Amino acid sequence: MYLREKIIKTISKSLKQIEFLRNEEIEKFIEEPPREDYGDFACSIAFNLAKKLKKSPFDIANDIVEKIEKEKIIEKVEAKNGYVNFFLNYEFIAKELIKEVRKNKENYGRTKVGKGKKIMVEFSQPNPVHPMHIGHARTTLIGDSLSNILEFNGYKVIRANYMNDVGLQVAKLVTAYKLWGNNKKPEGKADLWLWRFYVKFHEEAKNNKELEDQAREMLRKFELLKDKNVSKLWRKIVNWCIDGFKETYKKIDVDFDIYFYESDYRDLGKKLVFEALKKNIAFKSDQGTIVANLEKVGLPNFVLLRSDGTGLYQTSDLGLTVYKFKKYKLNKSIWVVSAQQNLYFKQLFKTLELLGFKWSKDCYHLSFEHVILPEGKMSSREGRAIMLDDVIDKLTELALKEVEKRNPKIQRKDKYDIAKKIATSALRYWILRIDTNNIITFDWEKMLSFDGNTGPYLLYAYTRCNGILKKVKIIPKKYQKPKEINIYEKKLLKNILQFTKVVEKSGKEFKPSYICNYLYDLSTTFTEFYHNCRVINEEDQKRKLFRIYLVLMTKIVLENSFKLIGIKPTKIM
Repeated sequence: MYLREKIIKTISKSLKQIEFLRNEEIEKFIEEPPREDYGDFACSIAFNLAKKLKKSPFDIANDIVEKIEKEKIIEKVEAKNGYVNFFLNYEFIAKELIKEVRKNKENYGRTKVGKGKKIMVEFSQPNPVHPMHIGHARTTLIGDSLSNILEFNGYKVIRANYMNDVGLQVAKLVTAYKLWGNNKKPEGKADLWLWRFYVKFHEEAKNNKELEDQAREMLRKFELLKDKNVSKLWRKIVNWCIDGFKETYKKIDVDFDIYFYESDYRDLGKKLVFEALKKNIAFKSDQGTIVANLEKVGLPNFVLLRSDGTGLYQTSDLGLTVYKFKKYKLNKSIWVVSAQQNLYFKQLFKTLELLGFKWSKDCYHLSFEHVILPEGKMSSREGRAIMLDDVIDKLTELALKEVEKRNPKIQRKDKYDIAKKIATSALRYWILRIDTNNIITFDWEKMLSFDGNTGPYLLYAYTRCNGILKKVKIIPKKYQKPKEINIYEKKLLKNILQFTKVVEKSGKEFKPSYICNYLYDLSTTFTEFYHNCRVINEEDQKRKLFRIYLVLMTKIVLENSFKLIGIKPTKIM
């Protein structure tokens, strides 16, 4: 059991010693108050008992405080505004927390919430018609971080990437390459090279409507006629794009356990469409399309198949979803996809429910808002977008200038490695710290700032920890308590104590932003400690040793938090 949970159990146990509380479920009423002067933990059970005991919450809280027997983990107990507030014995907490963090190290904060459960996280899903732009960074980094967090909570996680390798947009790229590519191989990064043909197609199509028809015919030959020459060209172009994507993933340290391809699940999806038709879940429209009848359940109808027999994204999604639950025996499947698809996923999950798949309740759409430029939305079709590769390269270039300024004597290769870590940390933190419900406005300067709520600021706190510990030759195993613990030390202890709760909450609510918020709080608290508490030059040996332990614990928790959001720390900045 983790220390925080032990504290809550101790509080609950001490309260249950009071006769009128023995039969109550106390733990759910214990929370952390919003203000420090209200204590470290507060119990609100008096409000729940007021009607039953026919007394005011204030009187009940006072009765509890009078009758409670203090434990060694509790320094004092107070009644305030109907709450019972508990103030911790920080000398005892420090000893126990140091023991727990040092024992568990990289496993400190892990929970067993998901033990024995399997979750698939499907994320990134770039269309193989153009390189990933900065907007793709959000699904990619949310999915990657969420996978880390769920694993840290004990789940078996399968990281999946679903490639939309069939459809009209891919047909347009294939058509464009056939018209203007001259059978050339990609020059430079393949996805970037092919994107130029995709943009050209849309420019030419404004004045030449026949191009759209050619693309539709290309799709028909690939999907329905299974034309060998078209299929060979199609596969070659899609694979070139995916090779380009994999180069980008390598730059941001993202990997997948499995790649799914839409074309592989189109036929399975069509079988489900006809099954829906047979069961009267779907109908054939006057235009010849097959449509899921969802109006009767309060949703707009859902087109499942085109009139010419070619499928849609949802056709394959039906097939893939059935396949992955059956194949991988999932407890849950999460789709990390933008808020633009909110209705789509409601329709998809409802269609699966109507088809009789009980696991449809375990399908979850993790929705997020867009990344936009200061001037507004991006457009890949028109060539107006900031590409993810360019973002990483430019951030690395800007970080390198800062590293050279701060560390002129270290080797160029080492400077570049540090700059790359700073750049990817800046990008990851900037994307992940914003709640998924909020739009992100892209900003180069703020992202890479060494001050404020940024990735470099967190790395700077970490390098300070390393700087102090580098000067410490040996950290004694035996803990000796200091004469007193000041406000800065208490705040740091409390921050470290909260880590497990934040990890569990972040996994439960699928919110990597909670880890980011925690990281910023911990870094800020450590910075306050750093500026107000001497460590190496502290004359009192017991206090010095205690502060060294605080720095060591902070370093461990920063490292564990960094792993959850995919940041690779650097020892110098």
